[in-house]
Amino acid sequence: MNLRAILVKIADSYFVIVVSSLFIGVAFAEKAIALAPYATLFLGIIFFFNSLKINMKEVLAYLHDKRMLFVVNVFMLLLLPLLVYFATSYIFPALAVAFLVLASMPSGMTSPLLSELSGGKQDLALVITVSTSLLAPFTVPLLIESLAGSSVDVGFSTMFLSLAKVIFVPFFLAQFVKRFAEKGIEKVKFSFKPVSVILLALLIVGIVAKQADAIIDGLYGGLAVSYLVALFIVFIIFHVLGYYAVFWRGKEDRITVTICLTYMNFTLAIYLADKFFTEPNVVVPIILSVIPWALLLMPFKWVMKRVEAQGV
Repeated sequence: MNLRAILVKIADSYFVIVVSSLFIGVAFAEKAIALAPYATLFLGIIFFFNSLKINMKEVLAYLHDKRMLFVVNVFMLLLLPLLVYFATSYIFPALAVAFLVLASMPSGMTSPLLSELSGGKQDLALVITVSTSLLAPFTVPLLIESLAGSSVDVGFSTMFLSLAKVIFVPFFLAQFVKRFAEKGIEKVKFSFKPVSVILLALLIVGIVAKQADAIIDGLYGGLAVSYLVALFIVFIIFHVLGYYAVFWRGKEDRITVTICLTYMNFTLAIYLADKFFTEPNVVVPIILSVIPWALLLMPFKWVMKRVEAQGV
């Protein structure tokens, strides 16, 4: 394998990128913290590049099963966060707010690709990703203000405007640019992912630098390990809930919903945690959530192959 192939493989690995960013943010916190004020800009650019890949004509063409889309959006953006928050408040109260933020996130922009790789439907994942992303600026502030208002000093409108800046503005700007420069976009499309990965790394480095002391204390005190164990458990539960959320549908649809629900937009979650929360037990677990996010796809694909082989 040549050097270029190795670099491409590393760029495709969120796990490598995130672990490297965590290390740099902690080890060089004094210098890396200079990146923190640019979190909104980094996330906005990432969302802009991701939105350039979305073909709205395709999205509209796939809006044929409105009933299922309604059920999926309500479950993902409202019912799941409520369930996760109240269950965690009872079992592990310190992580209730962190898990609420994670559970309330829209689908990640990689969901269509991950769905296809896992045996799901890329077109359905695309529609769910777009719909949950455009609804999130309304549902996320509503849930956080209603359930975790005591943990955050800002209200619905402030959080809504912050989300609008990093979701609505890049999304609609991308659709506008595509109308006039679609051929030009196709020529430079190959650069979107590498640039987005670099910006994601910079975003994580800056945010981690602000929480470097808390992360180090957590490592020494064993809290980081507890957070990771809890995160792996909740992500496994997300897989199960996603698969049975649309139990009346076929296997491909169920896989797609599972991917969209579980592999949420963790970049947006990290941004929100940094911008509106100061408690380490909120910010640190959300940062660490990228580890189960990156590692559980392969086991899920293996389980789905076993299910298919057994005809379940």
